[in-house]
This record gives sequence, structure tokens and C-alpha cells, in this order.
Amino acid sequence: QYMKQIQDEISNDNQTDGESYDIVSTKKKKLPMYVVGYSMGATIALRILQLLGEEKEDNINAGDENNYKKCKSILDNSTDVNELGNDMHDMNNYNDYGSDNSCASGNHEGRYNYLDKLNIKGCVSISGMMRMKTPLNTGNKTYKYLYLPIINFLSRVAPHILIPPITGYKKSEYVINVCKHDKFINDNGTKFKCFAELIKAMLTLDSNINYIPKDIPILFVHSKDDSICHYKGSVSFYNKVNASGNELYPVDGMNHSTLTEPGNEEILKKVIDWISNLRTNDEDE
Repeated sequence: QYMKQIQDEISNDNQTDGESYDIVSTKKKKLPMYVVGYSMGATIALRILQLLGEEKEDNINAGDENNYKKCKSILDNSTDVNELGNDMHDMNNYNDYGSDNSCASGNHEGRYNYLDKLNIKGCVSISGMMRMKTPLNTGNKTYKYLYLPIINFLSRVAPHILIPPITGYKKSEYVINVCKHDKFINDNGTKFKCFAELIKAMLTLDSNINYIPKDIPILFVHSKDDSICHYKGSVSFYNKVNASGNELYPVDGMNHSTLTEPGNEEILKKVIDWISNLRTNDEDE
């Protein structure tokens, strides 16, 4: 929503001058947007790309179908070559107008062409939750047909029982001190219902992987010893995504706290450099 608001403000500034109603001579460019997420936030970031990609694909398919119907109707009803040419010209002009004013009507706006409107140029997944670390890490089928039914059942019979945090998760002294003062850190445990929703989110992300836009590069940063979100989950997702410019950046010895463990400066530098390179390449084009 904030991304849309920013682009809308730029678009409004480019329309007219408030006093003279003259077109602004120097138009502002749309800001490049970069979606960055950590852990479950990475799942959300990637899911955003999927939803936007799916919406754009649906709109393209719907437009192609409408154009086909219009062309067929014109060809069936027209007998004069000049009349046919005029009809096709009118239809193309109508399509151009519709594309320029796709967001003019609030009743039909939805997420129409949001992928282009938001101008998303890249995505960063840090310790992404593509697969949770469990005793049986054999793939998504295990989550779907074993873990999910069991956890769904437990969430009904014991909705208030909390699963304790992972005991083998080692933190540095610095991270421990950070956790003491972070009021959003939950050390009490997680309910079965929450686990069930996390598994559903992972399965949804994997099953819709083909909707990831092919022209938005993704950087995957993950520690090989992550004891919460499996490193192999990021590797598998990286290998499946058919998008240009993707990069897998593995690190060692940082567990799940890649943004707070000692050495996190290198992670942040990598993300900044990667985004800077994208911007440079985009400007060159």
C-alpha cells in the first residue's frame, strides 16, 4: 500500500500544476522499488511477487481473449476492406486508451497492472522460510501429507498449547542481549495453529512458483547452518525460479540470525551492493 502511495504521488505531481493547470515540463521518474524480507518476511515478499505476476498474467490473458472476440466479430460482420481497416484501427485505439487509463476507475482497479505500476526492480530473501527445519526434511510432500494433518489435528484438540522454542538454536552474546530488549521477540513458544499456517504459506509459495515474474531478479541470502529455516529450501527455490539475474549467496556460521550475528555487516553490504548494481544496469539500459 505504501509503495502504491509513493508512485501515485509521483504520478499526481506529473499531471498538472495546481495553479496554472499547465503540464509539468520536467516529469519525475517512477522510483525503483526493492522488496526485502527476512525469514517469514521473505516468504511474504516472494508471495507479493507471485500475486502481482499472477494478476498481470490474468489481465494479459483476459485482454487477448477480448481482442480475439472483437477481431472475430469484425471479420464475421465486415465485407468491405476499408471498413475492416477502420474497425481494427478503432479497436487498437480503444485498447491503447484502456491501457493508459487502467487505474482511472476505482470500481475496477483491483491490482490491475500493479506489477508495472509499482516499478519493482528486485527482491531480497534473507534466511527465507521456504522450508522449516524438521526431523524429516524430505520435501513438501512430507509437510503436506504428514506434518500439516497432524498439526491441524493438534490445533483443534489443544489450541492453547505452546510448542517450546528450538533448544539447539545457539545465539551469540550480542544476539542474546538484543533479544532481551526487543519486545517483539517471543520466547514463550508457538501455537499449533500458527505452525499450520506457516506450513500452508510454504506450500502455497512453492505451488505458485511459476508466477514469479521473470524480469525481477532475486537475491537469496541464507546461512548453511540455519536451524529454523532450512538452507536447502532456499537452494531448491532458487533452482526452480525461472527469472534472470537471480543470485544465491550462502554464508557460514550465522544460523538464523543473519542480520544480527557478528558479520552481519557483510550481509548488509552484499544486499546494498546487489541493489546498487541493479540500479546501475537499469540506468545503462
